[in-house]
Amino acid sequence: MFREVKVYADSRDIALGKAVSELVRRGLQAPLQTRLVNGFHVVDLPEGSPVVTGERIRKLQEELE
Repeated sequence: MFREVKVYADSRDIALGKAVSELVRRGLQAPLQTRLVNGFHVVDLPEGSPVVTGERIRKLQEELE
């Protein structure tokens, strides 16, 4: 991830911190694509996104506790 942010910053001739801020703001403003499946909202992730397994969800829940 660092490499991508560095390339982004270098291509725009801006500081790394400013690049991170811009990318975070863009990500937070991006609409979340969902569709309704059997009454549940399902997130449509981009092609190649990692699979979210039950094990990963359990680990995330443990981190929140």
